[in-house]
Amino acid sequence: AHPQALTAGGSPMRRRRALLAEDNPVNVEVATAMLDSLGFDVHHAANGDAALQAVQAGGAEIVLMDCQMPVMDGFKATAEIRRYEQQQGRPRRLPIIAITANALQGDREACLAAGMDDYLSKPYSQQQLAAVIGRWIQMPVAATVHHGDYGEHAPAPQSAPAWPPHSEPDVTLHLHGLHDEGHDVHAASEAQDEHDPINPSALANIRALSSDRGNALVRKVVSAYVDDTPQHLEALRRAISGNDALRLRKEAHSLKSSSANVGAETLAQMCKEMEHLGRTETTEGAAGILTHMELEFQAVRHTLTAILEKEA
Repeated sequence: AHPQALTAGGSPMRRRRALLAEDNPVNVEVATAMLDSLGFDVHHAANGDAALQAVQAGGAEIVLMDCQMPVMDGFKATAEIRRYEQQQGRPRRLPIIAITANALQGDREACLAAGMDDYLSKPYSQQQLAAVIGRWIQMPVAATVHHGDYGEHAPAPQSAPAWPPHSEPDVTLHLHGLHDEGHDVHAASEAQDEHDPINPSALANIRALSSDRGNALVRKVVSAYVDDTPQHLEALRRAISGNDALRLRKEAHSLKSSSANVGAETLAQMCKEMEHLGRTETTEGAAGILTHMELEFQAVRHTLTAILEKEA
């Protein structure tokens, strides 16, 4: 049960309804927790077609639309939603916020051109999420920021879509040479031992999203990440074997954002390298990067397990 927020007059404030269209289970858990603590009831759609059906069923007051999803991507889903609204003769269109792990110039324009209203780049803080939503609908509760709190240095809300600061992890491990299939894996492994696989502040931010269920939320997010990541790594291996640069880009794109959410910053940076290869329509050199990604994930999984056991 949620404690009821009160209006200035003391009457209960109604929770609002958000549709979250996202296929990555880690991102779903984190975004749902953020929205829940901001006063939203969340309906989840795992692909663009499911999002379209949810909008047609009614009830959503705002949509958070991931751009890269299976079955139907966020761009096509948005176009279909806008077409449906026109057919229904709706005078006011449903706000749709684009959510993407890209931070490339031109991505925002592509999202807006597709019919989306605003843009948010992953990974994002709860404050950034609240600021974007607040530009389009009245927030159900005053946002008490937990995730990625900027404290007294919080940036003021902006009147137009803005690129979030530090949207890509700042990683000290340099990946020069990973494109070389002959790169010394043992040397790379030793280099990886010199860094922390997990930035604990990311887990602290997740824990702070819920005052009474924080530890359970962290366990849920970590469990989703540990279970989901091997599937992405296997899909990347199949993409490399099949010389499928598009699949390579999409899988690396998804794993990049979920890795950043749990604080696996070095692995997220490796995903970024892999995604770049896919964007240049090649898989050459990807096998070498994947070897290091698999080694890094072993370290990430070990560290996450140790953190959870220590806090149990």
